[in-house]
Amino acid sequence: MKNFRNATIYKHGHTIVVCMLVTTLVLAVITVRSGILDRTDFKQQDQLIPVDASDDQAIPVNLGVYVENIYNFSPNQKTFDAEGWVWLTWPQAAQDIFAVNGIPSSQMLDFVNSVNGWDFAMTPEYSEPIRLPNGSYYQNFRYSGHFYANELNFRQFPFQTLRLAQTFELNSEDEALNAKHVRLIPDTAESGTGEYIDIMGYITHGSEIKTFIHNYGTNFGLADSDGEPTKKISQIRFEVIYKKSITSSILELFLPLVTVMALVMFAPMLSSSLWDVRLGLPPMVLLTLIFLQQGYKTELPDLPYVTFLDTIYNLCYLTTLILFCLFMWGSNKLDEASDMERAKVIAQINAMDLRFQIGLTIALIGLGTINWFVVGTQTP
Repeated sequence: MKNFRNATIYKHGHTIVVCMLVTTLVLAVITVRSGILDRTDFKQQDQLIPVDASDDQAIPVNLGVYVENIYNFSPNQKTFDAEGWVWLTWPQAAQDIFAVNGIPSSQMLDFVNSVNGWDFAMTPEYSEPIRLPNGSYYQNFRYSGHFYANELNFRQFPFQTLRLAQTFELNSEDEALNAKHVRLIPDTAESGTGEYIDIMGYITHGSEIKTFIHNYGTNFGLADSDGEPTKKISQIRFEVIYKKSITSSILELFLPLVTVMALVMFAPMLSSSLWDVRLGLPPMVLLTLIFLQQGYKTELPDLPYVTFLDTIYNLCYLTTLILFCLFMWGSNKLDEASDMERAKVIAQINAMDLRFQIGLTIALIGLGTINWFVVGTQTP
């Protein structure tokens, strides 16, 4: 009885080890992909509240943006340079508030995501705001500066969408300019972009202008005269939208990957007697996959998450490793078989190869598709 048990364990030992290895790898991939290991309890105090329509109680100040040039985009630094115009139009009621509180038009506006203030410039077109025929006041500014791209999202790489935003707020240092009193309204009809906004490697897909209320989550140690527990400032965000070329991404990144994986996926069709060739293919493919992945990684900054293409490569690694284990199992079975059992063992190996070939192909395509929808729902 003991000998029979030992023989059974020896006979199925390879299968048990392979199953345990595969299960461990799958659990490891799921754990890493879920982000459980990188979760943090940190929560930001401030928040952006989308605004669909202006508050009737707040005085509207119209803001328009024309971005003439975008350049020096650096994914690693999350920065870019931009030049253009921004203009403000406001009614007499707003002008009265500005006059009472001594707020000149040059100090009304704040570029929230501007960095390197030493090289930022904002020059008014007129020494004083001009009056329009309808009685409103108008001022236009020429600006040039370095901006921080806070919401770069590479999770869908190489099919990601980039939004390079320039964020404008009324000056938060003046209580008279809080969102309860004055509200920025986007000039959607006249805002736009010039012809020098393209960045290398991306296709320009247009622009959007959005309105928010920026709740800072603090009153900066100074109680608001209106009793507001936190400071809230009207904000407008102008975003230029870029996307990677689908055709270029497929030909440059996916075609080599598919070609390499086709080699290993067709390997089970080789005769079982060619055990040396079968065992040699997966290691070769693994090395090629590592080389290909390191190649596209140079295009990306150091990210705290895995991208869509990273997960596809992880699935390819796992598939290749499973096939290597399958080929080892088949090679051992064939080596242990006697001459009389050889034909039966070969048939058994071929049947197992076919099952794994079909199953892994379906799993690779299915999990890759599911992963696309998973990363599509994640935000920066």
